[in-house]
Amino acid sequence: MGSHSKPKGREDYQHSKALTRAGTEQPWTRRYPAITLAALAGTVVGAPGGVAAAMAFSGSASDAVSEGTSVVAAAPAMPLAPLMAAAPASPSPSASASAKPSPKATKTAPPSPYAHTTLAQLEPTSIYGAQSTFTPSATQWANARAIVKVAEQRKMPLYAAVVATATAIQESQLINLTEATNADSLGLFQQRPSQGWGTAAQITDPYYATNAFLAALDVYAPHYMTIYLWQAAQAVQRSGFPTAYAQWETQAARMVLAIVNGTAPH
Repeated sequence: MGSHSKPKGREDYQHSKALTRAGTEQPWTRRYPAITLAALAGTVVGAPGGVAAAMAFSGSASDAVSEGTSVVAAAPAMPLAPLMAAAPASPSPSASASAKPSPKATKTAPPSPYAHTTLAQLEPTSIYGAQSTFTPSATQWANARAIVKVAEQRKMPLYAAVVATATAIQESQLINLTEATNADSLGLFQQRPSQGWGTAAQITDPYYATNAFLAALDVYAPHYMTIYLWQAAQAVQRSGFPTAYAQWETQAARMVLAIVNGTAPH
């Protein structure tokens, strides 16, 4: 264990070092046998379920990734003569002068499905018990952003990000714990290497840790949109104080909303 640097911006989140050959038992399944490779696939590409999309690789590609090498298909050689023959003749000066440049097409980004998120959508069930609040630091905001980004990449309802954020507040005060304070618990969610959550390096990566939490949420609380937040969190965490997660729901919902709306401080 020990200190582990945070990842530098990841649009496509992968953990190639964690891959094992196809057909072997994944550390995740030792604690959660119900999670299959199919459920774990699709993290970065947005399919539901999964700790890393690369875990669905099979055969030689999987072997290559687990070795830390790049898998690149070699392009077939193209003879030079046909390319030269197929090239169009250069236009005459008069033709060049009369030709008008066509306007460049502008690319428009598709609208974000989370652009008009409301607080009501982030609190789909009743609030359970008294609520606690605090003023997040820049580090806590950064970790909350990582949680929201992973939920968006997985195309999950943002209430999943609220559940994950509230859980991380309760477990670690939304701080990435790089040194174990409770047995071998580490990271935002106090996940444990000995319980199959991943290596110490993996679970102290906020993106990996969040993917692991949300994958388990999909499997063990698929109806999380219809139950209390603490019930959804407890289905994953198995805490001795299950209702403690409930007190952070309002705080987490407002943080997620500020991040999505672009009003969160940097």
